[in-house]
Amino acid sequence: MAGVRTTLLVLSVLLPVAVPAIADDGLALLNRIAQGSRVLTYSGTFVYRSGGKVDTSRIVRSQSNGVEIEKIEALDGSPREVFRVGNDVKCFFPEEKLLIVESRSKQREFPALLPAGLGSLPEHYAIRTGGVGRVAGVTSRAVLLEPRDELRYGHEFWMDVASGLLLKASLVGPNGETLESFAFTHVKIGGPLEQDALKPGFDSERVRVQRVQTIELKPDDIGWNFRSLPGFRKVAAMKRQAAPDKPESVHVMFSDGLASISVFIEPGGSASDAEAQATVGPVNVFRRQVGEYRVVVMGEVPALAVRRLGEGMERKRK
Repeated sequence: MAGVRTTLLVLSVLLPVAVPAIADDGLALLNRIAQGSRVLTYSGTFVYRSGGKVDTSRIVRSQSNGVEIEKIEALDGSPREVFRVGNDVKCFFPEEKLLIVESRSKQREFPALLPAGLGSLPEHYAIRTGGVGRVAGVTSRAVLLEPRDELRYGHEFWMDVASGLLLKASLVGPNGETLESFAFTHVKIGGPLEQDALKPGFDSERVRVQRVQTIELKPDDIGWNFRSLPGFRKVAAMKRQAAPDKPESVHVMFSDGLASISVFIEPGGSASDAEAQATVGPVNVFRRQVGEYRVVVMGEVPALAVRRLGEGMERKRK
């Protein structure tokens, strides 16, 4: 449909029309974005771009008794659907008739990219307001975040002036290049939603269900020490098992309040395996062998950050 593929028009100069008065404080605007994506009801179509990759998805989101309900459908490529109620996530793959069920307490996805607490961000990013323009036909305001060191990328956010909903987000590389972007091409903010808009497109009794088992870990139970990475702190740790026939792994997440790094530790590999580093789109990956454990560190951060964290890991002495 033409509406789904509408070209985004983002103006870098002030529109010659009156716009509502809004705060000039960048951190205040970021807090509006963080709140808006969680409390608003909205539906629309957004496009993800990274290099030559383009994916289009439809999203519907609302709340029921304070619990977030969200449905995301892929509109191109292999059909797939993500249905989330609170922290419980179900990923449905119709062609395989497979339903993957797991809990993602710390997962952040567009447009809910910002956490509730943003107080530490100014320590690691210079935050400033940008111009007023339009995204998906909606009057929008830009907020720019410039990293203060080489351990993180920059960000550009465009928010709906009226509601605070995030309409466009870009990850910016060290030379000003766009590494990836999410942007609505069509959006409706506020209810009511269409009938059955949040109804899952699958029947759990008619598909093969695979449950990803996760167990939250206390810091003392992780069994590993990590070298401090400026600005990043440990925000979650868990044991994960993707399938009964797969080995159990440890997943530790670090964040500076915006950027995040994941560390995966699982048994396997050989002491002779060489360290390796790779880049997949905006994601940098570092792999090394520590004794009988394979360690993979990855995140949408510069290669230096994942390497420093990966090289600074060691097993706790008993």
